[in-house]
Amino acid sequence: MTVGKDVSALFPDVINCMQTDNLELKKLVYLYLMNYAKTQPDTAIMAVNTFVKDCDDPNPLIRALAVRTMGCIRVEKITAYLCDPLRKCLKDEDPYVRKTAAVCVAKLHDIDAQLVEDSGFLELLRDLLCDSNPMVVANAVAAISEILDTTVSDAARSLLAFDGPVINKLLTALNECTE
Repeated sequence: MTVGKDVSALFPDVINCMQTDNLELKKLVYLYLMNYAKTQPDTAIMAVNTFVKDCDDPNPLIRALAVRTMGCIRVEKITAYLCDPLRKCLKDEDPYVRKTAAVCVAKLHDIDAQLVEDSGFLELLRDLLCDSNPMVVANAVAAISEILDTTVSDAARSLLAFDGPVINKLLTALNECTE
């Protein structure tokens, strides 16, 4: 795959490897799915149950990996199943999962802006601006900036506008940022 060989014929076999508990293997399987899901969208739908299950995993790295991968797979059939796990990850107890989910909102907006607006993800993203973790806040700002660069919706623009109180919160969070 990394040397330019087409390994899309292995798609069904790779999907069978998704159930592994080995984190490194799971990362490789998810990377494969990101690269080849577009070529076999009907087969890629078989991966949805594992993604949803992994979004509930006790390990925050697996939860974040699952939501990140689902957001990177640009197949509309999978996008419809992303909403519930993404909503849950945006409210996750672990900041790494929340910051990953914030970026995923921007990716989902790029795929289906109307779905993001109708599902209330812009409001959830705006709520992350008040998060206690500065990395979550930074990723929320980056996601909002990316969405504002591409959106034509006046409702989205007004909802995500940085007004005085939001700017004050961001400046306060800036003192706590390490990067």
